[in-house]
Parts: sequence; C-alpha cells; structure tokens
Amino acid sequence: MREDAWIVITDKKMKGLRDLALAILSGMLISGCGGSDGGSEALTSASRSSAAQWTAQEKATVKGYALSTVIWDHVPIGVCWDMNNADFALYSAERSWTRSAIEETWEKYSGVQFMGWQQCVSNPNYYGIRITVEDSGPHTRGLGAMLNNAQGGMALNFTFKNWTPSCQGREEYCIRRVAAHEFGHALGFAHEQNRPDTPSSCNEPAQGTNGDTMVGPWDLASVMNYCNPK
Repeated sequence: MREDAWIVITDKKMKGLRDLALAILSGMLISGCGGSDGGSEALTSASRSSAAQWTAQEKATVKGYALSTVIWDHVPIGVCWDMNNADFALYSAERSWTRSAIEETWEKYSGVQFMGWQQCVSNPNYYGIRITVEDSGPHTRGLGAMLNNAQGGMALNFTFKNWTPSCQGREEYCIRRVAAHEFGHALGFAHEQNRPDTPSSCNEPAQGTNGDTMVGPWDLASVMNYCNPK
C-alpha cells in the first residue's frame, strides 16, 4: 500500500491528517458506535491520571488505525440522507451541524472532500455514504468503502430520547462530535483501542472491525478511542 493511501484517499496533493481530527474538536464524545452512555463533563479518577498523557498526545502528528483494503476509489465522496420529505425538513439544523462538523475536521485537515448532502435517491451507481437517523447507538456497517451505496451504512442519532439521553439539551454538541467519530469509520479508521499495541491502562474492549495498518503510536487523544478521557 502506498504511504498516501492509509487515509483512504489517493489524491497525491492531500495534506497529512493531523491528530486524526482530535485537536480539531478539542474533546469528542467518543461513546458513539454503541459505546456506553457518555457525555459526562466529569472525569473518572482513571481519566484524571491520563490527562497529562492526553495533553501531550493531542499535539502529536498523524496517527490512526486504518483498514487498507477499504480505500475509497476517488474524491469527492457523496453523502446523502435516507429520509422522507418531512424528516428532511424537520432535521434541517441537525443535518447542518453534521455537515459543518465534517467540514471543520476531516475536510479541513486532510485531502478528503464530501459532496451532495441531499436526500438519497435510488441509484445503483451511487458513490458515497447513505445516512439514516434513528434513536439508537450511532454506528456504521463496516469501514471505508464498505459503506458505498449501502442503505443504513451510517446511522446517526438526532433526538437522544433512548440512547444517551444526557445529550438532550445539548444536541448540537453531541451531534457534531458523534459525526466526527462516525465519519472516521466511513474513511476507514477502526477504533483506536482495537490496536494490538493498546496499553493495559486502556481497558475498553475492542469493538467493531479492526484495521490492518497502524499509523504512528497508539493515540489516547484519538476521536476514535473509547479511552479518550475527554
């Protein structure tokens, strides 16, 4: 695999992804993808002991745990919403928060580009990510190009009535951070705690599809890491 391919983009002009969009949002809700109910502002005692390590690592360079076999063929990558007309109108603000979160993270700090962001249509040749919205744990059905034109390939939560009700009243905060995490999966990144070099200080179990390429050292500060204290 070429060195410029691990981020699932083959554009020769792409800039290195710095901190895997970690420092960009300065603390992410990483309980997405079916993790435990998150969003608490208080750190556990274990998290406090990790704070110094997190501060150092958020300043580090490119890192991650990617799956090289799911690289998207080209950019831009399409994004569409599997919604009826009523829900598409109802969730206008939430859709905008999602899009701007990705523009301010993955698009800003890498060569990746997304386009569309409209309602999905039936097209067997559609190239991109189809998003559904449901009140359950946000998730993707695999990594990277495995999501290509897959109905329900990505699921996000906009209401938080059942999953993580602590997000009610601060929906924008949660939606933006969960979106950054799930789009990390959509670009081919596995959970950071799945890496074989995960230290014993991180006791979150591996979850979901593994990567096959470790980029840089294990990253406590990763938005893809359930052990991230923030």
